[in-house]
Amino acid sequence: MAKQLIQFLRIARYHLLAVPLLLLVSSGVLAQAIIYGNTAAPDNATNVYGVRPMIEELAGTVDIKLVPGSQLFDSRTSLVSIGAGIVDAGEVITSYSRSYLKHAVIMNDLMYLGRSELVINAAATETILRDCPSCSTDFANKNTLYLSGAAAGSYSMLCKSKVTALAHIKGKKFRAIGANRRWVRALGGIPVSLSINDMIEGLSRGLVDCIVGPIAWLKSLPIIDDVNYVYRYNVGAFSFATMVINRDTWDELSGVQKNQLWHAQAGLSARIVIQQYVADAIRATMLARRNDIPIILGGKDINDFWLEFREQEVAQVNQISRSLGARQPEKISASLVENIEKWRKIIAGSGLHRIMSADSLDQDELTAAVEEYTDLLNTHIYQKIDPLTL
Repeated sequence: MAKQLIQFLRIARYHLLAVPLLLLVSSGVLAQAIIYGNTAAPDNATNVYGVRPMIEELAGTVDIKLVPGSQLFDSRTSLVSIGAGIVDAGEVITSYSRSYLKHAVIMNDLMYLGRSELVINAAATETILRDCPSCSTDFANKNTLYLSGAAAGSYSMLCKSKVTALAHIKGKKFRAIGANRRWVRALGGIPVSLSINDMIEGLSRGLVDCIVGPIAWLKSLPIIDDVNYVYRYNVGAFSFATMVINRDTWDELSGVQKNQLWHAQAGLSARIVIQQYVADAIRATMLARRNDIPIILGGKDINDFWLEFREQEVAQVNQISRSLGARQPEKISASLVENIEKWRKIIAGSGLHRIMSADSLDQDELTAAVEEYTDLLNTHIYQKIDPLTL
């Protein structure tokens, strides 16, 4: 109970959910539950399809309480908050913690090596969990443990100002973080770094002309009234951590609890990637059509530009990583490149290509795709690692 009381006091000190958590402490619930926080709204697909089904799956073995909507931390403070015990577990966007995650952020920085979120997510997750001890050390140094990831694809420019061709990008301001900053700069645009919340206001107020992000954001974020054009080129997939857990919290779990939580991670990852980002990309496309927002598909010019840009990315990211103090980034990037090719073949040989090319929603197909992707992640990653050795 002492640990939970300390956790409550930390949260109260930061004026975060003091009253609700006091009620949980007094009722004894907090003493039993892992508090999981993220920045997604309660009704966001991340929580509806991703986190809540995991909570239901683990009920009775590992009790988890979801606290959504940036109530416990924002994107920039998630890693530190989890490590400090302000929250037990949650989502971490590695690019916001690059000073701490010098090696793990390489997965994020190399997002332009591929197109498919299914491939990039699996490759990044496998690299962090199986091929990158330095990545594990990054998380361990902040008293945390990485358990799973996801990725967002179908990257586009969601614009208030007119951007319907490559020539329109020059001189305009784009909300962009991480590798997207290099992409925007290479295209002649001006990258602006904003958090998710500031980004929404920034587009509305005209502080930026466009947002560089997955087209799914048109559905999942409140930006539909401020987007007048979508320039869709479908290159790049942004990976992030779906569950990072406080090291002390993990160590206090029993062997059975660790195993159950570990084997729930593939499903969590698959549901967020497919039921949120793939499905929301389809929903967003349908929503844009209903709102008469033109979707302009990038042509050969931007595809050729991407192929040239991609050729320089590994060397560029290795150089940036070394300047940040990363050790042997070449080994990490080489492992990721190898895993991207491995997973490109695995996904190509599966039935998942159907859902990636769908232009309308079919819940049965989505469910089948989640099951297939979960099985692939389990077979090639999670079943090959004993969680009791972590």
